[in-house]
Amino acid sequence: MDINQRRFCRTALSICIAALLSPAVMAAEEVKENVERIAVTGSNIFKGSANVSSSAPITEISKESIEGVASISIGDVLSRIPSVTAAINGSSDNVSLGGAGSNVGVSTTSLRNLGSARTLVLVNGRRYVSGVSANTGYGVDLNSIPTAIIERVDVLTGGQSAIYGSDAIAGVINIITKKNFEGAEFNAFAADSSEGGAERQNIDFTYGKNFDTGNAWVSAGYANQDVLNSSDRDFSKYEMRFVDTNGDGIRDSIARRDGPGHVDGGSLGYGDLKIFGNGDPFNTNQPLLDANYQPIGESDWDNQHANRTLVTPYQRFNIASGVTFDISEKSTFELELNYAQTQARVDLEEAPIDVVNNIFRRGDGGTTGIDVATSPYFVGSSAGQQLLAVMGGNTSLDGVSTNRRTFEFGNRLTENQRDTFRVAGSYTYYLDNGMDWQTGATYGITSQQQQNSGDFSIPNMQQAVTIEEDGNGGYQCADAIARIYGCLPVNPFGTTDSLAGQAGIVGFSEEAMKYLAVSTGQTAKVEQFVANSVVSGELDFAVGEDNVGFAAGVEYRKESAVENPDSFRQLGITREGPVQPIDGSFDVAEVFGELYVPVVDWLNVSLAARIGNYSTIGTTSTYRLGIDAPIHDMFRVRASQSSSVRAPNINDIFSTGTTSVANPTIDVCNGASNTGTSNTDVNCSSIAAISDRMDTDANGQYILVGSETNNTLVSQSGSPDLKAETADSLTLGFVVTPLDNLSVSLDYYAIEIEDGITTITPDIMVKRCYDADPSTFDATCGGKVSRDVNDGPILNIYSTSINADTISTSGVDLEVAYFLDNFNLNFIANYLGEYEIDTPTGKIDNLGRTLFPEFRYTVNASYDITEDFNLFAQMTYRAETQGVLGETTLSDDLNTMDAVYYVDVRASYQVNDAVNVYIGSNNLLDQQPDIQATSAAVGTNTSPQAYDVIGRQLFAGVKVKF
Repeated sequence: MDINQRRFCRTALSICIAALLSPAVMAAEEVKENVERIAVTGSNIFKGSANVSSSAPITEISKESIEGVASISIGDVLSRIPSVTAAINGSSDNVSLGGAGSNVGVSTTSLRNLGSARTLVLVNGRRYVSGVSANTGYGVDLNSIPTAIIERVDVLTGGQSAIYGSDAIAGVINIITKKNFEGAEFNAFAADSSEGGAERQNIDFTYGKNFDTGNAWVSAGYANQDVLNSSDRDFSKYEMRFVDTNGDGIRDSIARRDGPGHVDGGSLGYGDLKIFGNGDPFNTNQPLLDANYQPIGESDWDNQHANRTLVTPYQRFNIASGVTFDISEKSTFELELNYAQTQARVDLEEAPIDVVNNIFRRGDGGTTGIDVATSPYFVGSSAGQQLLAVMGGNTSLDGVSTNRRTFEFGNRLTENQRDTFRVAGSYTYYLDNGMDWQTGATYGITSQQQQNSGDFSIPNMQQAVTIEEDGNGGYQCADAIARIYGCLPVNPFGTTDSLAGQAGIVGFSEEAMKYLAVSTGQTAKVEQFVANSVVSGELDFAVGEDNVGFAAGVEYRKESAVENPDSFRQLGITREGPVQPIDGSFDVAEVFGELYVPVVDWLNVSLAARIGNYSTIGTTSTYRLGIDAPIHDMFRVRASQSSSVRAPNINDIFSTGTTSVANPTIDVCNGASNTGTSNTDVNCSSIAAISDRMDTDANGQYILVGSETNNTLVSQSGSPDLKAETADSLTLGFVVTPLDNLSVSLDYYAIEIEDGITTITPDIMVKRCYDADPSTFDATCGGKVSRDVNDGPILNIYSTSINADTISTSGVDLEVAYFLDNFNLNFIANYLGEYEIDTPTGKIDNLGRTLFPEFRYTVNASYDITEDFNLFAQMTYRAETQGVLGETTLSDDLNTMDAVYYVDVRASYQVNDAVNVYIGSNNLLDQQPDIQATSAAVGTNTSPQAYDVIGRQLFAGVKVKF
């Protein structure tokens, strides 16, 4: 008997245990006798479905489902599964600022909405290196795993740390790639949207060959996602604000949100005076939007969405290969290699410049030193005369609002190149006593190079607007040292008729920009090494009729990350915001074991345990108890109880601080009134800078302008004091197979996480801080919030990782599978019964919020009309949700996100034995996204993790086998 025959004939029991515990032995195999396919993700697959025989629910995403939607990223496919939500995708993280810019082009996934760090993504049962910036988070970049090499995906819910180690609190997503491929296959397709934009193309080639003792294959491919600009869709063409039009306190209408001054000329303001730099009046109207989201009226405010991105463009080049061969009759070797290079870019509108607050930091106590009455920027100008007429005795520029887009520097552009390399191998020796001994190792590395443009040096800008006469009838930078380094005067005020303007200083000359313009960037590297060894088989011992199966092994894992921003970013002297370097690592050694006990014909019990020792937090332990009870041929009961852990990762511990721009709605004082009686009104009024502005407002309100709402920075960092978070997970359900071609499974799940590692979200922290009893109110929120000491806007919010949250979620999964001759139907549904987070500042109920719908389901159907002609259809559904639960100032219409159906279809025709052609459509019904009035993703006005932002897409392709 050769090696392969011996492996296939080995009892299902011993292989199940080996698969449950050893990542190195999880591989899909064809069974020639009795068993059709052996399970990959912790279970055998009998009769084509792992879900039917597993002690925990498993959802299988077939290759047909992947091809049916013509996706170039498996992340897009996973997000269609009811238990999965995208964490980062091509529309949710499309900014170039601070740490967030490091993740442009990344796609991550979140099982049970518990986050990418709690969702363990495996490839062929082995860990995969993180592709997320270590300073911002942790998660596998799904864009680095091409769909062309994927055979299927298994989604296993519930705590699985006893089997797979840390990070499997929410469960496991196991991506199974091609194996034992024979022949050659060429595939190419292209897709376009009916409204234009977001085109995508894919081309790949795979070749494999069987030989006497094994198989080898190689696959190479190229994929491209084109850009979709925010201006290309009506719902995202303008950034929105939500206003009360009838004075009842409820915001019921959508209007344009004001940005900084018009890019064609700087704007100046003092009190009610609002003018361009040339003295013309500035139209401060923020018009309402009509039913098609078009403005009803004109405005001179900048449309920030004109240059923003709705879908981030990226390209991927990849090559992958694998080889499996028998070294001898008793040993086998496997090796797989993956390399992918992704290149992504994102545009953001030109950097705004507020000379008073951005350049001279008046909010932090700085001063411009510029007097409107004497400065050559204003003397002789119409703008200067109008300002002096309303300024009274204090003519310092410090009291003037000065806004402009630095359009001469171009859009703020981020370009990321990410290279992911991974090699995994294993050696298996088949012992004479029927046991297997397998040893394997995996090494992965993600390297990143980031380049940013469109920014400028703030200290140099200070020098360039601090000018003096040069003695020749012109002006020069006042600082002699700055002049040596190339400083030339600039005019960000647009006062072309001033003394400076008449001397030719009217904006930013090309020579002056050489001194000011800054290109920033960073390099980064994340590494992962895993080695394990496991023995599996049967013990010469039985509780019932069959022997007890077992597996036992050891595992070592090391993870490290280095991220080096350039000096400009580290010092925070550009408009982008500061980003600090990170350099951290940890390792862990673990021992694990499992028993699989057939008690009686109708009851099997599995026990698993794992003990680990981390270099950062010390010892951890986990366990899992599983019950599989095939009470009847048609009825099976299953249950599992587990205790899982997630050790703090590199980001959690070593992050040194990343800065991002807060949501423009974060300041709860915006709109507060000095006559209001709520805690928020009273607390906001107690701050001198806010109270002063209320006194000058006709309605006694504190109203922020666009430039102020855009300038709040959020700084987040890790903590070395963190400990592991723990979770208790329960699944309980049954599987009914009344017919050979019909199976129904219903499973209840409950997960409760203690000591959850978290940073309190800025919006919740500010809201609750300012809603406190006025007698206990602290305007700094415990030192976490700093405001402009003169005008009041929030400048900075500081947040550090802590062990604080208790997260509880529970629900029910339903799966129905049916096939009849040439028809296959699969129905997957999730009912979310609870999702609650208990934080230090109170409980947060998420059930029914935008990303937490009560119901989600997906239906896949495939029908062979003839032997050569196939139709595939997929429908996904999300129930109605709300942006804000409980009390809100939003109308029901604006607060409600409507239920939505998405329909994808594909028709394929087998022209001959070699050629298959296909056409199809995603979002066939052209469903448009609902407007998200709270916390919309930048450039989208919606929640792209929940809603499709592209619209109807058409695709066509060809597959050739030879």
